[in-house]
Amino acid sequence: MVIEQEKNLLISLLKDNQVIQFGKFTLSSGRESDFYVDMKKAITDPEILSQVAKIISHIILDDEIDLVAGPALGAVPIATAVALQSGIPMLMIRKAQKGYGTSKLIEGELKEGNRVIVVEDVTTTGNSLLKAVRAVQDNGGVVERTFVIVDREEGAVEHLKKEGVILEPLVSISDVK
Repeated sequence: MVIEQEKNLLISLLKDNQVIQFGKFTLSSGRESDFYVDMKKAITDPEILSQVAKIISHIILDDEIDLVAGPALGAVPIATAVALQSGIPMLMIRKAQKGYGTSKLIEGELKEGNRVIVVEDVTTTGNSLLKAVRAVQDNGGVVERTFVIVDREEGAVEHLKKEGVILEPLVSISDVK
């Protein structure tokens, strides 16, 4: 019940801040869409980030999670907010290994067997989230749960499920329409 109220507040915040807009839009893929999800508005707003962190922290309260991971760039503020709210350390997952210094793909202290949640800002197909999950797994982490602020409902949940990953959207686009 509490989580449902928290999600309703998040939906209101997303609407009030025009994070989800309806109309005719051309997406970065070149495809046309009846809506646009401007997640940069969400991940730069302290009230929205705080609400997201409260929801995720509440959901994982009894899960014995060791780390919160977020792929760069959009999910890093989300992982930071969840880390601050929950007191759980975070990881940042780069898009690619850097070619200098330590050449790390993951920044933070990931140890073999650490239980990790991975957060994302928005999903369409789920490919970028799957890449982040695989990076954690390939480096010894155990991904317990994955969360996204907004799921566009274009196949991410199903695609990830086929790959053995359960995606938990805080908001699905149909919740906002």
